[in-house]
Amino acid sequence: MKKTAASFLLLAASLGGCKHDADSPGPDPGTLAGSWRLTDRQCYCPAGQPLPDEQITFDASGHFQLFRGGALATVGSYAFSQGMPCGGSSTNATQITLTAATPNVYVPHGAYTQQNNTLVIDQCSVADGPKYTYTRQP
Repeated sequence: MKKTAASFLLLAASLGGCKHDADSPGPDPGTLAGSWRLTDRQCYCPAGQPLPDEQITFDASGHFQLFRGGALATVGSYAFSQGMPCGGSSTNATQITLTAATPNVYVPHGAYTQQNNTLVIDQCSVADGPKYTYTRQP
């Protein structure tokens, strides 16, 4: 009986230390905080269309400002979530959702990756959606 109880406690302790992806927090908003300039856009856009002059500034409190052509286009909030990316992948991906306070202002949202000074927001490029690449600004 003592061996069974000890085995049960050992099993319970080992399972209690497991952490599932759903329990894992999203990215640290503090690493996103700062200004990011749009430096690349992959899309099925009309030929010769120039890259928009776009910059997003994030703070660590879940708020953003979006500038287009040097002028403030909108402010709003952002949040991270885990979800299935488009294209049928079976692996959850971190998603970023920007919610604009101004009606009818387009803001990017989708699968989110950040490596060093590069931020990519992929709005389902495998299904012809746009993919935006931003570079951190000093």
